Amino acid sequence: MSNQLEVLKALRQTRHDWLNVMQLIKGNLALKRYDRIEEIIEQVTQQSICESKISEIQASSVVYFLLTYNWFSSKMKLEIDVAGDVFSLEKNEMHLLRLCEEITEKLTNECTIDTENNLLITFLFTESKCELTFDFQGKLLKKEDWPSFLTKWESNVKLVEMNENECVLVASFTKN
Repeated sequence: MSNQLEVLKALRQTRHDWLNVMQLIKGNLALKRYDRIEEIIEQVTQQSICESKISEIQASSVVYFLLTYNWFSSKMKLEIDVAGDVFSLEKNEMHLLRLCEEITEKLTNECTIDTENNLLITFLFTESKCELTFDFQGKLLKKEDWPSFLTKWESNVKLVEMNENECVLVASFTKN
């Protein structure tokens, strides 16, 4: 029964998301902002392509976390981008899940509620590795403790940029 409830919840949320897109299109139609309608359609198409590609990494818990994150968080919006030829990250699934969960949790806890906060996670697949970039744009309350937070990830995660309005982290996973 629980599985059925989860499926129904997912369908309800998906329907809600699509209704929001339709409202945006209808509103821009009424305003005769046809260029904005094309942008919305392009964004939704690109998002669907990325969601399809990320589903191919064979790490279902990571995919589930990423694709449902926005359903449960109102403080920070998460987007994903996928580039390159996708390969399996199954052997790194638990490590990757823990990384995504802990970084998003830390960013969510440390960002303000009075600004728009966005996190773009980019998966760049090359021949031998997958590089993840966590690119936060918004406003962070604390920046000082990030170096100590990252020490538990050893050399796997690097801090590229850190200031009040941006945090960029990069992690790499080798091909199975």
